[in-house]
Amino acid sequence: MSSTPPFPSTPPEGSRPSQSGPSPDGGPSPDGGHGPGLQGYGAAPQDRTMAVVTHVIPLVAMFISVGWLGFVGPLVIWFIYRQGSPFVRRTAAGAFNFSVTVWLVNLAAWISLFTIILIPLAILLWIAAFVLAIIFHISGAIKANRGELYVYPMQFPILR
Repeated sequence: MSSTPPFPSTPPEGSRPSQSGPSPDGGPSPDGGHGPGLQGYGAAPQDRTMAVVTHVIPLVAMFISVGWLGFVGPLVIWFIYRQGSPFVRRTAAGAFNFSVTVWLVNLAAWISLFTIILIPLAILLWIAAFVLAIIFHISGAIKANRGELYVYPMQFPILR
């Protein structure tokens, strides 16, 4: 029995991420990759695709629902993959948590709009939420495409 955890969060020194995946026993593959990893270690192509979709869905929903339903897509993917791929599960949880944070900022902006005095604050909140959502979701999609776990800088940790 080895003392190395099966899913390291950082790569061991001197090793490269493997694209070939884990060995049948779930341990490191012969070329240094680790199990269904979280940092590019054996993330299957379909897991990477679902992770990219998880980051892109909130942007599409943001335009369709004017920012109100961006959290639904990552939540559905999290429910589907919560017992499956740890990479997709954690990606969906992060995207959901950030989308809920953006939703709360939108709610605060709407409340500010109806106070009339705080209309400039509402406009600033909407612009900030829109710009940050685009930047962070696209950054997450790029990292997911590489097989890396993206941790959103601003989020309420609801799902894990």
